Amino acid sequence: MKSFRILLYTVPALIFLQSCGGNMIKKKTGDSTQSVTVDSTPKNQAAVIVVPKANTNLTVNSEQDLIGYWVGLFKPDTTENVILTGEQVAWDFSNKINISIDSISGDKIIGHSVVAGNVRPFKGTVSKDSGAWHVDAQEPGDDKYDGKFTFAIATGDSTLAGIWTANKKIRIPHRKYRLTKKIFKYDPAVKMDQSRYVDWTKKKTKHVIDKEADYNGYDESFFAASWDASKYNASTRLLTKEEVSNLKKGDIFVIRNAIYARHGYSFKNQQLRAYFDKQLWYIPISADVKNDFTEIEKKNIELLLRFEKNAKEYYDEFGRG
Repeated sequence: MKSFRILLYTVPALIFLQSCGGNMIKKKTGDSTQSVTVDSTPKNQAAVIVVPKANTNLTVNSEQDLIGYWVGLFKPDTTENVILTGEQVAWDFSNKINISIDSISGDKIIGHSVVAGNVRPFKGTVSKDSGAWHVDAQEPGDDKYDGKFTFAIATGDSTLAGIWTANKKIRIPHRKYRLTKKIFKYDPAVKMDQSRYVDWTKKKTKHVIDKEADYNGYDESFFAASWDASKYNASTRLLTKEEVSNLKKGDIFVIRNAIYARHGYSFKNQQLRAYFDKQLWYIPISADVKNDFTEIEKKNIELLLRFEKNAKEYYDEFGRG
């Protein structure tokens, strides 16, 4: 009798930081100002994150080269059980993080982090020895999941490496990260790779009898998108009702959320994070990107939402061994 099994292969991803309810702050980027959700800002407390125009030097040779986005995996510093996220893919509680160094004045450094739908400011000190810059920075501490960043950036390098330690006792109190300096640029033409989206929290179990394979047991299938999700780009052209009406709910869901991902939206949803974190071009920069949508994207989101509600759900099997 063959038993059902799921094959898991661990892939790079980044850590999940739980979040609380949020307030709005203003983030200034160049000459524009947009609202950003900061989950732990107390009510009626004003906060401003000032992000200067990007320093385009990807190799660090001066103090000003430190300023910018540092992006990569934010990993548990302990061994954790993996969770199914897709076809032969597992999520290891890692999420993509963006540590933004926003300004440096003397030995003072100001920045913010973007991960798992959270935007958190930090302040600290920076020092330099003969081979590297060293940073110790602290988040405000008014959120359960705030902590301390300690990292170093070597002269002549483009990598930031360090650890994060939580202020309070939480499930995963220590994180590690090795980040690369990145320049964010909105590109409506960017495409999804060929990985498929699967929501492992939504599953169906059915009894299967396969005499040829000598199998009598139960198989699980998971809510999924098909390969059609990578066919349509809702940022470059208006989709038609005929195209959308023939798509499964999972496909519509991915196509719609790809619009958000292109604008650097940081997803709270675990399954969406696991999917978009694997896209090499994806950089989380904000928890609110609605004001950045183009007219094409706004119209497509309206169309996709209309059909998504009543679209047929698609569940994919992962096979028996």
